[in-house]
Amino acid sequence: GQEVLLDPKIRRLPVNPATYAKAPAGFPNPFKDKSIGAAVKFDLQLSKSRYNVINSLFDVMITYRLADLRAAVKAIQTAEAKQNGNAAAMKLIAEARALIAKMPINEAKASEKAFNNIFKKKRKKASVKVTGRQAEFEQAWDTDVKANYAKAKALAEKAASM
Repeated sequence: GQEVLLDPKIRRLPVNPATYAKAPAGFPNPFKDKSIGAAVKFDLQLSKSRYNVINSLFDVMITYRLADLRAAVKAIQTAEAKQNGNAAAMKLIAEARALIAKMPINEAKASEKAFNNIFKKKRKKASVKVTGRQAEFEQAWDTDVKANYAKAKALAEKAASM
């Protein structure tokens, strides 16, 4: 199961040390190279405090809008492949990339305890409905994200035609 993480398209670090025996040459191994992650300071309390809001953001931006995101990214990649140093096209591509990366909230908001307390409902499927303030925020985010992905796609398509 962990071997799938070695795939170049996925490229994630397996948690099972035995999996690294099947890794391609040069694949980082955190069990042998202790410098991997040494500079990363994971804040467990911060992670716990905003767990549900981050899950909601992920669902809104990726899980439930994956087709829109893929279409925008594909349009950007196509535009990048076609560009030949055209400054105007590159500017449109940069705007498109910024739109797909734009977060509906900032880090400070995501870290507010009162804001995090709004996000109580955990979902395994899109069909599970949320209510109240959580639903209001998620709907607003979805509206923004959908518009951003559509605009990013349009900008990239315009850049590709230049």
